[in-house]
Amino acid sequence: MPPRELGLGNQSSAFGAGGVQKRLRALSGLTELTGERLLDIGCADGTYTLRLAEGFDTVDAVDIEPERLASFTATLSTHPLAERITVARMSAEQLDFPNASFDAVTAIEVLEHVGDLDRTIQEVGRVLAPGGRFLITSPNRYFPFETHGFEFRGRRRTPASGPFLPWVPPLHARIADARVFTVRRLSAQVRRHGFRREGFDYIMPPFDRSKVGRKIKPVLDRVERSPLKFFGMALILVFRKV
Repeated sequence: MPPRELGLGNQSSAFGAGGVQKRLRALSGLTELTGERLLDIGCADGTYTLRLAEGFDTVDAVDIEPERLASFTATLSTHPLAERITVARMSAEQLDFPNASFDAVTAIEVLEHVGDLDRTIQEVGRVLAPGGRFLITSPNRYFPFETHGFEFRGRRRTPASGPFLPWVPPLHARIADARVFTVRRLSAQVRRHGFRREGFDYIMPPFDRSKVGRKIKPVLDRVERSPLKFFGMALILVFRKV
């Protein structure tokens, strides 16, 4: 049976700057966001790419969605870092770059959407130079709320209507638009392709545009600094090619 088709992710800019800042801050706590050549897979409208480009000499940004790439290209036309960035329509499962082309690859909220996860990780390993870093953020299975849409009994459902859905893996795998991961599961899958894990972390939701969320944000910020942070919304992981 062919794999079930997964949905595309939302554009990062749709949710405000808080989530972007939190993910980049968490990644920078595990590794330096600097280097010579970066590949940003699943770049969408370039929200993360533009921030990452501040620390790299050159950046290649790829995605499969032409409308998002067009939006990114339009933004680049007047951006001061445009000369560092090359944008192309390309699948993460078939990267049109030579072996050992990059010293870092980012996949920010991307792996949950790709069709063939193993093939994607294999391609990342191929285009990374020895010792290169693979930086990932992705949904956490232990977060009690589904963060993407899903289909149930023939109807499309909003993320808010799926409390505790990620805690029921067989059901989630059948109906959700995107995968969710645990650190252990994702790490094991990435390691099989010649990587070692250098570090991991969790982040709670930023609640940029939720009045209710802003009220409980101080509590969740404390949780994020405690052992209970493994209930966070997103996983943050850094691997190195061996």
